[in-house]
Amino acid sequence: MQLTTELWIKGGLSLLACFLVVWRHKRPGDLKPNQAGQLLGVMAVVALAAYTNFGQFHGGSMIHHWEQFHYFLGSKYFPEVGYDGIYVASLAAEREIGLGHGPQPYMRDLRTNEVVPVGSMVNHMNEVRERFSDRRWEIFREDVRYFLEFNKYSYISNIRRDHGYNPTPTWTFTARLFSAWPAASDLTLKSLAWLDPILLLGMFVMIFRTFGNRIGCMAVIIFGLGYPWRFDWVGGAFLRQDWLAAVGVAVCLLKKQRFGLAGGLIAYAAMVRVFPGGFLVGPAVVFIRHLADRRPTAWFRRLAIGFAAGVLLCLAAGSLTGAGPRAWADFEWNLAKHHGTWLTNNVGLKNLLLYDRATMRRDDVDFKLPEPWIRWQEKMNRLQHQRRPALVLAAALFLGVAAAAAWRLEVHEAAVLGMAVAFAVVVLTCYYWVMLLLVPLGRGRWGPTAAWLGLNTALFALHLVYRTPLSFELLYGLFSWALAIYFLAWMAPDAWRTFRLGWGRRPTRR
Repeated sequence: MQLTTELWIKGGLSLLACFLVVWRHKRPGDLKPNQAGQLLGVMAVVALAAYTNFGQFHGGSMIHHWEQFHYFLGSKYFPEVGYDGIYVASLAAEREIGLGHGPQPYMRDLRTNEVVPVGSMVNHMNEVRERFSDRRWEIFREDVRYFLEFNKYSYISNIRRDHGYNPTPTWTFTARLFSAWPAASDLTLKSLAWLDPILLLGMFVMIFRTFGNRIGCMAVIIFGLGYPWRFDWVGGAFLRQDWLAAVGVAVCLLKKQRFGLAGGLIAYAAMVRVFPGGFLVGPAVVFIRHLADRRPTAWFRRLAIGFAAGVLLCLAAGSLTGAGPRAWADFEWNLAKHHGTWLTNNVGLKNLLLYDRATMRRDDVDFKLPEPWIRWQEKMNRLQHQRRPALVLAAALFLGVAAAAAWRLEVHEAAVLGMAVAFAVVVLTCYYWVMLLLVPLGRGRWGPTAAWLGLNTALFALHLVYRTPLSFELLYGLFSWALAIYFLAWMAPDAWRTFRLGWGRRPTRR
């Protein structure tokens, strides 16, 4: 599907979905509160079809080769390539295969995250090659051959200027259950691409059974029509949304008062993507409220035990990736290396204080350089250091509003505010905001859902206005502002009631 056509269709569907959500609430007819109705149900089905670009996926192929290059090869050969060797190893394999042309001129050095001439990487290339046994190298070379033969060489060259393989050892352990033995092929990568849809299907079934089909349909609509997580980003990838399925099911289990298992799932999500740990903040606030009110708190003990047990299991699993416990030290090093690397599709509270007009206009970007954004990244790191007190204060105030709002809520509703916690504390690439599908599971239900769909429609419109060249800094800088306003508007009523009525009084039960 042509990009402009996709934007018009999905933007129009998003606007229609916004209207239908409001209509369902204002004109319920004889429907029960938990029932979606035919129009909302049909829209959910259409939204799912729209997510896959109506079956066209990535121009006909379901496989996201960019993602699978990193996550299939990176997990399968983690004992050898670790966090620093996937690009140089693939280049060494390419040279042995022989493509009849010279190698790309530049690639990213994953030891420093700098884009450097390929010729400067020879020693590192030889060092990574020596990590392989001869048999493992033969298998790796054939897997690389598949990616080289299926894709244009310019595509492979661009892949090797990305930022490498970065998942936690826990995710690597899970992935290797599926990737360690099969050879790279269409069948293998298509099979791996189906793992996320299967997990998400299980999550949606759980949402429908827990909250009813009205809430379930709204969650599906947000998922299917979301601009920031369109299929182009991680659709057809390999286990890129396991954390989302874990968090979604955990919220349902909190609603069902299955606290131990919910804690274990949040632990898994946190151990594979870190930021989902923020979904425990809301329940912790509710726990403090219950202590203040002298109400039973055994539920939080079960939640905490489940979380702690999950973390311990994930730590142990991450040590079984072929690299031993050293894998965690390597991950810590890799995380520190990425700390100063800014991406143009980042979204978070920090953007409000760091992005300026020059950033929005890309004045600091020079496409003549091997790394066009190097000056901008240096500027962002400098500004982050200079404005650290303001950043800390802004995050503290945002978290204060979230805590005040969570004080008024039930446990599962407070957990949903983990999205606002993540927004305040970290910057996340745009596709992680797919967690906004959890909005209907929280307080307010239809109002915040309709508001998000309106905001989502505006994102499609903004892309259509600017088209190409589209500045991601402008788009996701504005999105960061919009998301800040959205979260504050969502949390403000409950937060205001907390401040007005006092922190010591019990919330009115609904």
